[in-house]
Amino acid sequence: MKKKILIVDDTISYLESLTRVLSDDYAVETASNLDEALSKATKDIELFLIDICLDPEKPGVDKTGIEILRWLKTNLPKSPVIMMSAFRDFDAAVEAVNLGAEKFLKKPINISELREIIKGILKND
Repeated sequence: MKKKILIVDDTISYLESLTRVLSDDYAVETASNLDEALSKATKDIELFLIDICLDPEKPGVDKTGIEILRWLKTNLPKSPVIMMSAFRDFDAAVEAVNLGAEKFLKKPINISELREIIKGILKND
């Protein structure tokens, strides 16, 4: 049985490409906004990969992904979370790690590195 990952990103093409590269090894769910992410956030999801900015109208300012991280750490505290962003927002990266994210990745994501990080977190064989 494949482990489940939820990828949250407002860029549909990014969701599709990450789904394509990860779906061989994992059962991938996707969400493109806060409400959809929270509705899919259950204890069945074994890892969350979340973009910090989910509002394309406010690039570099929106921190909706941080809200999801806060919700997860309150409601599903053992769930591992990897945060990602295309913006050079050092404060958001520090905040994400301080709130309990396992990792912060800068987009574009190196797929080999992402696979290794996920494998390490989920301890896949």
